[in-house]
Amino acid sequence: MNRRGLLLPLLLAAGCASDQTLAPAAVGMPLRARITNPTGAGLLTVAGGGSIGVQGDTTAWSFQLYRPMLLHGDINGDGIVTVAIVGAATTTSLPVAYVQWMGTNLGLTVAATHYIIADIASANNTVTTDKIAASDVVFMDGGDEALYYDAWNGTALESAILTASGRGAAIGGTSAGSMAMSQYCFCGNTGLQASQVIADAKTIWLDDQSVPGTTAIHTDFLNILAGIYIEPHFTTKGKLGRLMGVLARAVEDNADPTILAIGLDERTGLIIQNDTAQVIGTGEAAFMHESPTTVRIRDAGRPLVYTDLVSDHLTNGWLYDLAARAPITTTLPVGVTPFVWPGPSVTLNAGALTINGVIEVDKNKFQRVAAYYPANYALTLTTAPTYVRNGIGFTDAGNTTKRGYKQETLFRALVAQTTHLGVFAFSCDSLVRSALEPDIVSVSGSSGAIFIDTQGTTLKGLSPYRSNVATSGGSLKAGALTNLRVSVLAESAVRGMRYDTRLHQIVP
Repeated sequence: MNRRGLLLPLLLAAGCASDQTLAPAAVGMPLRARITNPTGAGLLTVAGGGSIGVQGDTTAWSFQLYRPMLLHGDINGDGIVTVAIVGAATTTSLPVAYVQWMGTNLGLTVAATHYIIADIASANNTVTTDKIAASDVVFMDGGDEALYYDAWNGTALESAILTASGRGAAIGGTSAGSMAMSQYCFCGNTGLQASQVIADAKTIWLDDQSVPGTTAIHTDFLNILAGIYIEPHFTTKGKLGRLMGVLARAVEDNADPTILAIGLDERTGLIIQNDTAQVIGTGEAAFMHESPTTVRIRDAGRPLVYTDLVSDHLTNGWLYDLAARAPITTTLPVGVTPFVWPGPSVTLNAGALTINGVIEVDKNKFQRVAAYYPANYALTLTTAPTYVRNGIGFTDAGNTTKRGYKQETLFRALVAQTTHLGVFAFSCDSLVRSALEPDIVSVSGSSGAIFIDTQGTTLKGLSPYRSNVATSGGSLKAGALTNLRVSVLAESAVRGMRYDTRLHQIVP
């Protein structure tokens, strides 16, 4: 039966939890390459959601991202590029008329059809699925990824999409459609927030909403992108913490530290062929995986601890080697510049300090203060007498109305001040230092804080486009930074891990 007939009980938003018994840390294992796109013949396109450009505008992100699907088409040589747009709603984020216009612009004969498949019966209609299997392009629309899994998994539709992929067809998707393409599909619970999984590493929101107690990360779906988990709407919905929490569970449940998490901004996507992913669009694509020094601690009812993750944040024109888990730097977009971390500041921090994660103005206790939407982006020196030297940060990072603005603004600010440490504090944590050890910050409270270290960064740049999420002024743009180290720390007093904000490293 349709598993969505089983309803998850009403859940309350995660609050600030109390202390419980601790479990020992788990240490990440060395990386190994994972080969993606196993068919090797087709072309894959994944997008992070967002509205398409105006029909007729060949400079729009959607035209630039989706046209290779059509150019790759006509795999059976009949002179027609047959496009199947598959979704569960009556409207689609990639309208038939837009696809037909793209084909005309490219000098192609295109026959596009929108198939509405919202239940198991429709997904097993072989009259429809045979047409999809024979298509040159199959595109999975945005929508509800949980519905897609429940209605499409194990059906003739799933077989049809895989048949098309095996024939070398171009396969694409946006938002939920992109999530469905990944091996580690977080398609069992649409409600998870970053603040919930940062505060509780095994939050019930990581479980399937249809079958409570089972994982929401499914590996028995399409599996078109092996070894990968995709998170769309990455910046707009401030999903950095959510991505880290889902990745931690996926790695632990599958005993596979090589899993690659990809966060895709709206109006941004990847063109993938032969393990090379090209970033196209107005925002960023974030590629994150564990390192050999990663420590991962997931205890029920306790904050997530997850350290030394490698994260590459790339913008339009960048190339990424999915097998090597690294950016391709032989060809770089215009405006990218090299960076070498100069080492720790010779000037020490001074004075005791507490940054309360729930107090918005405590962001002023970092040396540089970043203004975010609706204000124009700006980066100014703090006027606070005591602060974190060479630091930029935000408090209340999980705020549902501001999280996206804060996430993009912080990475933009780190491009401007790459010697600085970036910090996200959540409402249930506090960052505390003493006058005796003013360089070292402890994390207390019932949540974790995210630290973003630029020490290993070698290249940086800005998107050529204005930001998706904050259009006030033109200076806010998605930032590109390679080889960041990202960590979530929590409960320093009992976990034994603090952060040295001058040396940019975790210390006992």
